[in-house]
Amino acid sequence: MLYELYSFDNFFQLLLKHGFNHEDALYYIFAKCALSAVVFQERIHNKAYLKLCGKDAPSPRLASIKAMLISDVLQCNEEAKKNK
Repeated sequence: MLYELYSFDNFFQLLLKHGFNHEDALYYIFAKCALSAVVFQERIHNKAYLKLCGKDAPSPRLASIKAMLISDVLQCNEEAKKNK
C-alpha cells in the first residue's frame, strides 16, 4: 500500500536502483500496490515519477523503517479519531 508520497518515492527509487526503467517500475507498482488519490495525482497523473532516479534511493532497510514509522503514526491518528 502506497498511501503517501514518501513511500511511493522510496519504493519507486528502489525499483529504479534495482534495474527497472521508469515505465516498468510504474507498471510493477500498478500491478502490486494500492495507491492513494494523492499519490496517483501528485506522482503519476502529473508525471512527477519521471523525475525520480535510483541513485537517490535510500537503503531498503532505512526505507522500511521510515515506512513503518509513517504507518504507525497514521494508525495512531485513525485510532484517535475513532475515540473522539
